[in-house]
Amino acid sequence: MKPDTIIELNHGAGGSLMDTFLSSLINIYKNKSVDGGIGADEQDDGATIQISKDSILIVSSDSHTVDPIFFPGGDLGMLAATGTINDVVMMGGKPIAITCAVLIEEGTLYSTVEKVISSFARTCEQNDVAVIAGDTKVLPKGQVDIMYLSTTGIGIRTSPNVIADNNVQIGDKIIITGHPGKHGAALVAGREGINLTTDLKSDVAPLVSMLLPIAETGVIHAMKDPTRGGLGSALNECSSKSNVGLLLEEEAIPVNPEVNGVCELLGMDMFSLSSEGMAVLAVVPDKAEEVLETIQKHPLGINARIIGEAIDKYQGKVVIHTSVGGHRLLRKPLGEPIPRVC
Repeated sequence: MKPDTIIELNHGAGGSLMDTFLSSLINIYKNKSVDGGIGADEQDDGATIQISKDSILIVSSDSHTVDPIFFPGGDLGMLAATGTINDVVMMGGKPIAITCAVLIEEGTLYSTVEKVISSFARTCEQNDVAVIAGDTKVLPKGQVDIMYLSTTGIGIRTSPNVIADNNVQIGDKIIITGHPGKHGAALVAGREGINLTTDLKSDVAPLVSMLLPIAETGVIHAMKDPTRGGLGSALNECSSKSNVGLLLEEEAIPVNPEVNGVCELLGMDMFSLSSEGMAVLAVVPDKAEEVLETIQKHPLGINARIIGEAIDKYQGKVVIHTSVGGHRLLRKPLGEPIPRVC
């Protein structure tokens, strides 16, 4: 990037602008991995460190600035814990510990801070994750919007194989574990005061119990939780990094009616809206139906579907076979269409 580039919100929104921004920053670093493990250059959900012959550590960092901090279906504390836990799971790891740095705006009520941290602690406890360290800063009014949380998750890889977003292989079936865009749609609906006939809530939820047992069987090649930038960003990252084409069936993609309604009202694209309790999997083809059945038995996976496959055409691109028989390109968005969703 040019030195006089003005940083915009979209530079941190999970899309193509953020890719360029991150690549420029990452190039500043010289030492970016440990003993050949997955590191900063891969820009995956985390990094790997081989700590013994049979043990691989997974480390993932994240920061959380959601607005509002209490939203339909969750809050900043639950979101911060969930996002970090899920990032470890996406690389085939069992989360075991987490750190949490808290930035608080002066003038914030203690009850607000306590409620957020209690939610964070509860989510960690429910998933057997220890909160082992942290930091707390109080900043002058106006320098922080109520509260920000910054976390680092630590896990042990329990999958027998490497699970990475650059490891999708030709023939893999693509499974989505739920409706795309629920988190982003719930936040924007609340901000804009849209009156819906049913309550639309964020899908924020840890995916440990649903996905880790499957990952441990070795049938998953890649996993991605479509947070910032949504499903479109997640699929394009997997496709481009793996140098495969992804051919999706439009009619197979599960669409939540409320999410669709919000998108139609505000002119948004469902594929660009974030999810916080859903994942995309690339699974070996002869095990895909079995994996799908297992996921659908879990409360978080009721709406899971096989939505496509990895092919040797359209390398690096995501193509949707439409309901009318045509094909259209699903491009990576510039970024999340609404700021501060996670």
